[in-house]
Amino acid sequence: MKEQFSFTGRVIEGHHLGHTLGFPTANIVVTPGERVPSFGVYAAWVTLPDGSRHAAVTNLGVRPTVEEAGALWVESYLLDFSGDLYGQELTVTLCHFLRPEQRFPSVEALRQAIAKNADEARALLLGEKETPASEDP
Repeated sequence: MKEQFSFTGRVIEGHHLGHTLGFPTANIVVTPGERVPSFGVYAAWVTLPDGSRHAAVTNLGVRPTVEEAGALWVESYLLDFSGDLYGQELTVTLCHFLRPEQRFPSVEALRQAIAKNADEARALLLGEKETPASEDP
């Protein structure tokens, strides 16, 4: 990514599909008109209100597998984190583009892709605990 994008917002309740699949997400809605990079899945850092940062895999897009048309969402699965984030204000900083957003033929195929993306995000973010990348090599 040449330009670093960050999104800040309050975590709202979604449809709990991520939780059902084993990947609970913190969901924030993108403000209409806000400039965004390409829709897709990213390795990201999520900053919580207490200042702690957590590696995450984040989907930026309209969730084509589960919705026909809808709002633009930032959905982040925080790796190695458990806790309730509803109502908290988070900042999600996108670091590495993993793949374009896509419609999967089944929820199981979506689950498998999320698992693969989470592994990729973990590998990419390892060693970047202090400063997220603003540009890929």
